[in-house]
Amino acid sequence: MRIDPAPHWENDVIRLAVLTPEDVSDAYVDWLNDVEINRYLESRFAVHDRAGVAAYVESMLASPSSLFLAIHSKALDQHVGNIKIGPIDRHHGLGEIGLMIGARAAWGRGIATHAIAAVADIGFRDIGLRKLTAGCYADNKGSQIAFERAGFTVEGIRRAHFVSDGRLEDLVLLARFADN
Repeated sequence: MRIDPAPHWENDVIRLAVLTPEDVSDAYVDWLNDVEINRYLESRFAVHDRAGVAAYVESMLASPSSLFLAIHSKALDQHVGNIKIGPIDRHHGLGEIGLMIGARAAWGRGIATHAIAAVADIGFRDIGLRKLTAGCYADNKGSQIAFERAGFTVEGIRRAHFVSDGRLEDLVLLARFADN
């Protein structure tokens, strides 16, 4: 999905931009193949190359139900990760957020929280959604904290939902409403 950026796509910490195949760099592909970066992502089950990642980005651009954005750190002056709203269910006014901060230099700087807050504004203001949801592995405390700092609350836990490193892992379900 392509939509025009607005001022709320940016704050003092980050700038969001629609991701295009031209944005697929070797560093971006390396994030997807790095065991530590990819630890809590379902994309970890495949080996990624530049052509495959570019094709995926192109499919997101063509999708009417997903908005896929690059996260640019202002302090680091670089693309540090991605955030997505999708699938978008316009009938029910719902969207699911997925996030990856790939550049290690961006970890622990609040970039995820700022990106989540900005993409929530996009979902509510630009797309007209009433509720945004997200999920994270229970062990991924950083992700849960970032969502909570961006106004999301825990809606529930799906017990033993994932298998991670040979052990069962809970899924934490989070949500934020447009009227929060």
